[in-house]
Amino acid sequence: MPEVVQLPKLRAAVMRTTASTEQLPSEFERIFPAVFAALTEQGVTDMGHVMAAYHTMDANQMSLSAGIEIGDDVAVSAPLELLEMPPCDAVKADHFGPYDTLYQTHESIWPFVQELGREPVAGPIERYITDPEAEPDPSKWHTEILLPLQ
Repeated sequence: MPEVVQLPKLRAAVMRTTASTEQLPSEFERIFPAVFAALTEQGVTDMGHVMAAYHTMDANQMSLSAGIEIGDDVAVSAPLELLEMPPCDAVKADHFGPYDTLYQTHESIWPFVQELGREPVAGPIERYITDPEAEPDPSKWHTEILLPLQ
């Protein structure tokens, strides 16, 4: 069930991409290891969750930033970009299960936002809480979906 939470300041080292729904898994397979490698090369050892922030979404194409959350003391350099969001209210919905059913949880957020009478200030953010390499059972994967609000 969606709920309103206070989203703390978000900082992430990311790479931007545009992809269709079908291309998204391969883009994530390319980007997440590349961001991890670039941060490691830059000497960063304190990294948070893997995440994706969607800038535009439609049935055929998405524009997004994907990467890893980082602390305030981390400066990023090419090929990475810095994604920052100030603290704000957000609708949060927890998804448990495989990534190919995330859309169902995304869809559950919109009626809740309409009931609140509030508008999003940005596109949805997915925070991947469970590492699939550490937990091979997709039914146990936990993803937070956050929709920042005005």
